[in-house]
Amino acid sequence: MSLSLTPRIERIARAVTGRSQSLLEADLHHRAAELDQAVRGARILVAGGAGTIGAATIVEFVARAPAALTIVDPSENNLAELVRTLRSAAVPFDGELSVQPLSYGSALAARFLRRQPPYDFVLSFAALKHVRSERDGFSLARMLEVNLLEADRFLQLCRRMGHGRRGVFMVSTDKAARPVSLMGASKRAMEMLLWSHGEGGGRGDGPAFTQMTAARFANVAFSDGSLPWAFLQRIEKRQPLALPADVKRYLVSPREAGQFCLLSATVAPSPTVLVPDLTPAEDEFGFDRVAYATLAELGLSPRIYEDEQEARSRVEDELRLGRYPVVLTRSDTHGEKTREEFVCEGEEARDVGLSAVRGIAARCGDPKALSALLSQVERAVTDPEAEVDRAQLVRAIGRLVPELRHIDTGKSLDAKM
Repeated sequence: MSLSLTPRIERIARAVTGRSQSLLEADLHHRAAELDQAVRGARILVAGGAGTIGAATIVEFVARAPAALTIVDPSENNLAELVRTLRSAAVPFDGELSVQPLSYGSALAARFLRRQPPYDFVLSFAALKHVRSERDGFSLARMLEVNLLEADRFLQLCRRMGHGRRGVFMVSTDKAARPVSLMGASKRAMEMLLWSHGEGGGRGDGPAFTQMTAARFANVAFSDGSLPWAFLQRIEKRQPLALPADVKRYLVSPREAGQFCLLSATVAPSPTVLVPDLTPAEDEFGFDRVAYATLAELGLSPRIYEDEQEARSRVEDELRLGRYPVVLTRSDTHGEKTREEFVCEGEEARDVGLSAVRGIAARCGDPKALSALLSQVERAVTDPEAEVDRAQLVRAIGRLVPELRHIDTGKSLDAKM
């Protein structure tokens, strides 16, 4: 997503949520001095920082004058746009800026980071985040490689080099709570992986991290690859909008997401999973509401269709009438929840000194199961003779995340509009 779309996206998010100001406004005001003190003059390393949430978080950090900012992200185009945004801002970033088109767990990234002075804060947004990425053994192995194996390599390197001495933050997902998807379970495992690198953890050979936080997110409006983001792509390409009518989600704007990560990474207690303090009655919405608000922003109204082919053939006709075809479907693909949640059995969201954010105490998993999963993923992606067996990978995830209740309907999102 181009950050140039942010004003429009913020307007749509406000229209959907009914929030006239940021969910985090009060917390930012009350903790302003503490945030400024934490960030000013600090060295910041951001992995996966060129995506929607990472870029929004970087904007929040830059506004508080860090001394140095390093961003590693394999998306060359998004990196270029982020640099343009930082250099073209009303008050451009004048600290030390380094961007590298590297995957955070790669050997090349390790060589680069070994040459850098220690970073105060390390933030990671790197992930394969789509439920559709569990479609088969190869895509699942790649998702586990990025979300777990590369994360482990990255964290081990940071420990050896003294990076993250004032804080390490990683983004999780709401789908990590009571996971029904393998993606959600992989992010639940990522939380466990992070805690394993803390004091008392057995992974890595450098000093253990002492300040660690993770965040389970709501849906970020129009984040790269999301369904709302796809609404804009469909309209630009003159294709119908399609959305599940039976799915409800929480929504935060990109700006709110960046503020949430800023607070979580700098002033939240450790080790804690941070979650937004949202309620179903007031804050949960269907994707239809997002679609209709998007169309309204563009001066269009929805025209509901049941037949996909008819909707495809009527786009131009509807546009001439100031309308746009929308196909409402049912959620019947594997790994999808109809409702969002942040807290599961055995967890309690507690006060962490922030009005819009709650915290869940860290829960470490079985270290043997974690090591076994990492070893199995490494064999699958590096051994040319190893079988990439989806069922074996699912079982290995289940041993580490026993609360996984994988819903496999036999249908993938790839088969739907």
